[in-house]
Amino acid sequence: MRLSLQGWATLWIAAAMIAGAAAAVVWTSSAQAWRSHLDSAYLAGRGLAQSLLYDTPPPATISLARIFPQVPIGTFAPTHRDASLPASARMTTLSLRQRGADEDMRAPGKRLLIHVLSDRLQYPVASIDGVAGAAEGLASLSRQMALHCSDSTMFLQDDDGRWWRAESALWSCDHQPRDLRLWAVALAVAALVLLWGHARDLSSGFRELANALAGRTRLGQMEDLQISGPIELRQTIEAVNAYLSEERDRLARRSLVLSGVSHDLGTPATRLRLRVAMIDDPDLREKFTADLDKMAAMIEEVLTFTRAEIAAEPESDFSFVALVQSVVADYQDTGRPVTLALPQTATVGPTGSVFGTSGGRKRAVTEGRRMLFRGRPVALERALSNLIDNALKYGRRAQVRLLRNSARIIVEIQDEGRELDPETLARLTEPFARGRNQNDADGHPVSGFGMGLSIVATIAAQHGGQLEFEQTPQGLCARLTLPRDTYAIHAPSRRKGRNGN
Repeated sequence: MRLSLQGWATLWIAAAMIAGAAAAVVWTSSAQAWRSHLDSAYLAGRGLAQSLLYDTPPPATISLARIFPQVPIGTFAPTHRDASLPASARMTTLSLRQRGADEDMRAPGKRLLIHVLSDRLQYPVASIDGVAGAAEGLASLSRQMALHCSDSTMFLQDDDGRWWRAESALWSCDHQPRDLRLWAVALAVAALVLLWGHARDLSSGFRELANALAGRTRLGQMEDLQISGPIELRQTIEAVNAYLSEERDRLARRSLVLSGVSHDLGTPATRLRLRVAMIDDPDLREKFTADLDKMAAMIEEVLTFTRAEIAAEPESDFSFVALVQSVVADYQDTGRPVTLALPQTATVGPTGSVFGTSGGRKRAVTEGRRMLFRGRPVALERALSNLIDNALKYGRRAQVRLLRNSARIIVEIQDEGRELDPETLARLTEPFARGRNQNDADGHPVSGFGMGLSIVATIAAQHGGQLEFEQTPQGLCARLTLPRDTYAIHAPSRRKGRNGN
């Protein structure tokens, strides 16, 4: 159902009012039924007392019968028990005397001795007010028997020593009305839970949108967001999708324009190189060639930065250790001072078998040598190369260290460069910003336009990671942190084999 938040709020209020009214009706009707039942038992007990005290007919709801020969008042021998009740039946005893000051009673001062035999309980007679008179006391006892039901029989003895047996359906459990008050509470609680759950589902849509916008630079987050939820949320998602589409188109147009410019500059640059080659002056020819190389390098770096922003490369599964090893090996093959330190391979001690035996060898956990990751390998290779190039330019050598834990992968590139102030460290990832690093570690001017670290920071953000710098006693340490949950989030539901099948 597609409703606005105002519509859902109106529906919630109406549902809450209906559920509350239904719960109130059920509670009230159940309470009224119980009140009527207990009032009937009270009136029946009062009528029973008046029948015994004044020889009037008993109430229609009570069966009264004369039993046993006349015995002295207060005598209740075991033979007087009802044979239908077990010998272990519990007995409740109560003595009541009618008040002599009661003007409605023609025989004031009479006493009733009451014995109630029950199959399973004794009735709480402490709350019965016997001072109010025998009629009021017996009425209260009848009400208690109706409230705490059991298969019970009442035996009564008057002042003349006569015994009476009284039975009533009002005192049985079958005659009690159904207590629906717990159902009323359950209805109210169920309505509250359902409304709260639905409201939580609606609010979760806004939370998911906020999380998607916060992490849209992660891998695969440039696609359109899924449209769902109330009308206001749908309109917001549609506006965000339109913005994302416009942003993708803008980046694509920028890349297209720069690619066209690069292509169009290729022809005149080639002609210029041919003409430069015909210059007789070696110094002038070398200067022209250097300027042409700088122009080409500048265009290539801008194109690389734009492609990194677009994130056009598809993601794939690969071994992160193998990627780092291949990048470092390329530098080592050319004699560059680049070293690599891999994480220590974990070992597991000998484990027992199902037959109770244990092997004597320890085995290595090979996950540290593979370190599966899902990302854009070409972009990450470019990022590592840029960091190593930066370390070689400004720090003479690069010491690559690979770390990992259950949550993230960390690549540290340590150089032996100069000390940089915090302000310069904060500006290292800005485009075209090199701070005071105009010369290398030996004081010679370096090529480049300050785009390398910006490209690394962009690639790191696309993978949900970040690029940080730390000044150490040895020099500058660049730290590239990538979350390992990227693989878990974006990995396919069915594991593939090594050959991709």
